[in-house]
Amino acid sequence: MQTNSDVLKIRRVQRTFLLFTDALILVILFVSFMGTTCVAEENGTLLIGIYASGNTLEKDYGLVTRDFIQVVSGAGNVSPKTLEVLAAYGGANKTGWDGVTIANLSLLRKDLDDGILGNNASYLYRNTSANMGDPNTLGQFLSMIKKDFRYDRVFLIFIGHGEAYTGMLFDQNHQDDGLTITELSDTLNKDPADLELIGFDTCLMSCLEVASVIRKHASFLIASEESEPADGWDYEHWIRYLSENPDAPAVNHSQVLFSKYMNMSEPGKTISLLDLKSIDFLTSNVERFGGDLTALCKTPEGMAEIHTALMKTQQFGLNSDGKIEEATMDLYDFAENIRALVPYLNESAGGVIEGVDKTVIYAKHDQMVPDAHGVAILSPVLINPVFFEYYMPEAFITPGWEEFVKSYLAGQDKLLSAGSSIVSSEITI
Repeated sequence: MQTNSDVLKIRRVQRTFLLFTDALILVILFVSFMGTTCVAEENGTLLIGIYASGNTLEKDYGLVTRDFIQVVSGAGNVSPKTLEVLAAYGGANKTGWDGVTIANLSLLRKDLDDGILGNNASYLYRNTSANMGDPNTLGQFLSMIKKDFRYDRVFLIFIGHGEAYTGMLFDQNHQDDGLTITELSDTLNKDPADLELIGFDTCLMSCLEVASVIRKHASFLIASEESEPADGWDYEHWIRYLSENPDAPAVNHSQVLFSKYMNMSEPGKTISLLDLKSIDFLTSNVERFGGDLTALCKTPEGMAEIHTALMKTQQFGLNSDGKIEEATMDLYDFAENIRALVPYLNESAGGVIEGVDKTVIYAKHDQMVPDAHGVAILSPVLINPVFFEYYMPEAFITPGWEEFVKSYLAGQDKLLSAGSSIVSSEITI
């Protein structure tokens, strides 16, 4: 006959056994789940991360949704072991675009069944209060790429508005706050990801100011010197090519992208593939060139020669009205014009030209921008000392180049104060 004490002992044993069994089952399920996830990630070939701040492109025209429709269409039924897409989108003042939403290719495909992005719960992560122009939001996205995905190749593509050294990816829901070049650099430095390619489907980002801060974080850069057409890149053909050729070298897949891009009807198109490993060589030559130009600024004659070269140099920053705003100029073209006007600067100008040639792997431009060579740099033509001082932390490349720009702008001010001007509206665009 069992006593109450015996019954309690038996029940305690049974309870312990059941708890142990339940725990064991949970452990087995967890290990099984994690093992399946890791195997799929570690066997992947190509991951394309897309960070898109829609702003007016999405709010007014739905262009970023169209980009993702092209991505999904181009990928077809590709296996995630061959090609996967991880997208973070937000930044537009419209339903589903507040904060940040992160989704992979299969979830993007599901969400876009009705042609509308952001109107259902197809996502891996969503934070409605996040700011796409906040470096912490980008940092979280990069951290997810690094920790949760194990692919042989990783591309990072930015979609949105870009303004060279003055910033990019402005968020409509946060007073148009955007990422500065310094914030981009700090975010990449904080938790470096193993990126093969960084691409900017934005305006004006193929400039040395940008390339110099991302050079340690990727092997290649794709970007435009000039303002882009609103439609931006054609993703369908590029993604389709990559899904069929996930091991394609950079020059091969960029040719596919560039071909479709240059077929758009809008004038003023440029696009470049840059070798970021050559940026240090280029910037070292820009430093020397800047020193020589600073010396040239010390005389009125030298200032006039620089001014003449600048007026002949290809300028970038076309707005929707067809006018040039404060932006950039083609670095190769400027060095070439200086070399022609000031023969004794042939060596330092030639070094810059050699550096651009080493850096630019492949580039295209149309007839409206005939002297585009692939790499731009801040232009002193339409700026003043106050503007330059404000953006100096973002526009800094080397001390020598900084000193040249300061000297040239100060020389302009002196000439204006004396009642003489070398400023002209005859700018090459």
